[in-house]
Amino acid sequence: MKIVASAIAALTVMITAGAAGAAEVNVWSTSFDTASFGPFPFSGLLTVYGGATVTGSETLPGFGANYFRNDTAGKTIFAADGLGAHTALHLSFDLAFIDSWDSIDGSPAPDLLYVNINGLAPYVFTSNNASGSVADYGPGVLTAYGSYAQNSSWNDAIVHYDFLFAHTASDWDMAINFGGGGFEGGSNESWGIDNFALAAVVPGNAVPEPTTWALMICGFGLAGVGLRRRRTAVS
Repeated sequence: MKIVASAIAALTVMITAGAAGAAEVNVWSTSFDTASFGPFPFSGLLTVYGGATVTGSETLPGFGANYFRNDTAGKTIFAADGLGAHTALHLSFDLAFIDSWDSIDGSPAPDLLYVNINGLAPYVFTSNNASGSVADYGPGVLTAYGSYAQNSSWNDAIVHYDFLFAHTASDWDMAINFGGGGFEGGSNESWGIDNFALAAVVPGNAVPEPTTWALMICGFGLAGVGLRRRRTAVS
């Protein structure tokens, strides 16, 4: 019954592969040096600059040759629509808090960054690069802190964000804008984003029903018995 055993072994591999679950498929990824898109089906990708510009990254750790920087109060929006069937979205990016951020209790303050991700509650972040006692990056992880970018008089904070959230709608967007009464903009305070990646979690191949597995196993078994009888008759 070696054939039956081999068939069952192959079937086990098929079950394992079928039950592997979902896979992530790229929707939109860019380092603002070059961009790559797809192959996940979508009808459009949109960026509203809101005062932002593609800027040379200087010595910002982990940033490439360029990044997307905004030193105004304008709202920058990243959006995708026409998404195919999916169960969740995986979003990650690096966010830079650049120059003289004065937290919520420094001077002048507050300096706030609003990040509104479609389907999630809006976040309000702050950093104390120049003054103040609070650095609140929410779920982000601080990866670097030092004088890297526009003005060597103040520190910059680099924070990595990674979100995985349930999502089935055909469209998605993320809006980022500076706020707070202490915002001065220009070379005084700004924010930047790099290493942006959005992926869709797509369900894996469906696993056949138990009755289907039973019929397949029986079929393999009968095929093995038939082959063994044929060999016996020939000998």
